[in-house]
Order: sequence, then structure tokens, then C-alpha cells
Amino acid sequence: MVMYSATLGDFLRARRDTCQPEDVGLIREAGRRVPGLRRDEVARLAGMSSEYYMRLEQGRVGSPSRQVLDAIARALQLSVLSTDYLYRLAGIGAPRVSTHAPHAREALDRVLRRWRFTPAYIMDCNFDIVAANDLMVAVSQGDIRAGVNAVQLTFSDDRRRTLDDWERTARETVAAFRYRTDERSSRHREVLQSVAADRDFARLWKLHEVNVPLNYEVRATVEGLGELCVDIQNFTLPDFNGHTVTVYTAEEGSFTDSVIRNLALSLGVAA
Repeated sequence: MVMYSATLGDFLRARRDTCQPEDVGLIREAGRRVPGLRRDEVARLAGMSSEYYMRLEQGRVGSPSRQVLDAIARALQLSVLSTDYLYRLAGIGAPRVSTHAPHAREALDRVLRRWRFTPAYIMDCNFDIVAANDLMVAVSQGDIRAGVNAVQLTFSDDRRRTLDDWERTARETVAAFRYRTDERSSRHREVLQSVAADRDFARLWKLHEVNVPLNYEVRATVEGLGELCVDIQNFTLPDFNGHTVTVYTAEEGSFTDSVIRNLALSLGVAA
């Protein structure tokens, strides 16, 4: 069983730094210098020795048991998703796998083409966009299209300039990428390497936050179209491992709604 001990230790330290004494019923004493919990506090809350927990953070424990991981998750008050990620880092549970089923991909492409008034795209677990309908390509001015990686796109200069709340989008993208990605794939390493030098990405990656792709509102200034406000909706495909369908919608009758509709009509969609 493969054990990603270095990453496991980084994750535990990051979560320990964000968990405050008050969160777990401890008293914050005067002069406290650590940003979150101390190792001995986590160990005590988890019912294990400080020495064992220290070795775990340092990657000197072979394979911690489910009981140990559950105890640590409770001590650090990890969410369900963070606990699932903790299990994966410890080599327990199924890894994220990027599947490539041609017949399934063709079916998804047909679905996207039928959404003629709805911009939509599909990305795999490493956030590579594998399909996008013509309306999505038009609304994004060609930025969102098959072959583009969503992480790389998020940290591009163009995205920083056009997104109204780029920081939130970037943080949520990094958290979702960390949770969804297939850590064992060469593509995962390629994507990480391509953005590793970006200071903002490095800062957000060190937070070790995990989440699924969230639904939220985005405002962006698109050249030639104006300021658009879209609701981003994400749908996970359980039978197509790691893939997510993302659609853009706008309030009916709004400026953005009219822009999307006019673009659809210009692409030859019947009213």
C-alpha cells in the first residue's frame, strides 16, 4: 500500500494550525505563540501519545489504522470531505482515477450540444476541460474550451484581470482540485508543476483546504460583451469517475441572460 507520508504530515500540520483552542474546548493561555493547536494537544484530544502523533506528522509511521485516523479527524474537527482526503493520503480507500471511456465521452458531448441556450463544459479529475459546447466557448471568448486546464486558466493574468472576486474563485478552485485530483497520475504532477511558481497558487496550496466544486455567483468583465453575472452550477458524474459538468445560468430577463441568448442565436440556434 502506497503511503504519501510527506503530504499527510503537511496536511495534518496545516489543519492543526487552523484549529483554535476554543474550537475544541481548550482554554487559550496568555502568551500562546502557536497559530493553532500544539502537537501534544492534538494527541491528547485523539487519545494517543505525543510521541506517536509527532512521528505521524513527520512521516515516520508506516500505515496508521482507521481508528487512529478517525480519532485525529475528531480532534481536528475535520469535515467529511477533509476526513475522506485524510484517508486517501494515508493510503486507505480508493484513489481518484481519471477514466477515459470514449463511448461515455461521446454521449456527454451530445448532451452539451443539446444545451443550446446553456453554456456548459466538462472537466476531468485533474481539471482538464474535455468538452465544451459552442455557447460556452463564445461566452468565455475562447478561454473555456477542450484542451484547457481549469487550474492553469484560473491563475492566468487574464482571469486575475477580468474576475470581480478572483481570490475567492482561486481559493475554491485550489481546494476542489486538491480533493478531486488523481494524486498518482503523471497529469496531476504536470498541472502542479505548471503553476508551482505562481505565488498565489503556492499560498493557497499550503492551506491544504479540500472541497468539492462549489456553486456560486461570478461577475466578470468580458471584452466585447460587457460585465456579466453568472451562476455557476457544478454536477459530479458518479458513473464517470472524477468528471464534473459545469453550467452557467443567469437570472431570467437580466443583461447577462440577454447576452447569452443573443450569442446562442448568433450561433444559429432557433428561438
